Amino acid sequence: MKKPWIRLDSWKIVFSYIFFFALCLILAGCGPRISSADQKKEFEDAMPIVAGFDAIGVEVANDDVGPYRVICGDILKFQMPVILRVISSDLSEWLKPNGSREGGVEPYMARVDSEGKITLPIIGRMFVAGETLADIESAVIAAYYPKYVVNPPMVVCEVEQYRRENERVFTVMGLVNNPNAFPYPPDVQYNLMEALAFAGGLDMVADPKYVKIFRQGADGEIVSAVFGVGSKQMADAYSTAIKPGDVVYVDHTLITRTNQFLSNVFRIGVGADVRFAQ
Repeated sequence: MKKPWIRLDSWKIVFSYIFFFALCLILAGCGPRISSADQKKEFEDAMPIVAGFDAIGVEVANDDVGPYRVICGDILKFQMPVILRVISSDLSEWLKPNGSREGGVEPYMARVDSEGKITLPIIGRMFVAGETLADIESAVIAAYYPKYVVNPPMVVCEVEQYRRENERVFTVMGLVNNPNAFPYPPDVQYNLMEALAFAGGLDMVADPKYVKIFRQGADGEIVSAVFGVGSKQMADAYSTAIKPGDVVYVDHTLITRTNQFLSNVFRIGVGADVRFAQ
């Protein structure tokens, strides 16, 4: 006689569990309540504790938000005309052909030392700590023109390496594929969906619909808000800014635990039925 492909007893057990958890969902609700508009605004207005620096790079309290200001230990990269290097004291070396000097412009690297200064060709040491990149560009141009060149040179300054780059992080925990702390460079702005993407995305089996973000305000108080990450709240997730120091926590709810439980039950049940049929 041919063996039955499906054991009815196993399906009775599965449906019993489904009925039990469906009843629990009705009684307990499907998840946390998304924060109100007022709660979200209060959360978004909370500024994280930001380490600022005085003129020589000593850490001080700073609640202001604005253009990045250079600190001691940063490495600056200048795009400068070659002529600014040719008129340096090492004339013979810089007159040699160099394939990297396309268009008469070449990069020049300088580290901000412990006194907040960098060293430039001819000019020598220049104080830059606490200045914005635009301020530094203007100061470099003024140092060369009109004393050394007849026309204002084109100078572009950018931060090649931030001293505190590895100290600025945000953290994603819970029902994601790669929970971890991730670097937050000073010159970028991440949103909630990007933060979840850094963590490998949400756990597809648990299928969470809510996340909670914790933030320490400038006064030291911890504030939090609950945001939806389901298909209906996708636009809100893209518009929710993540700030340095934030902790994004994708916590379990009754429905995520139910999803995981049912996934395990069906996987075990199907495996047992296949073995029975064989």
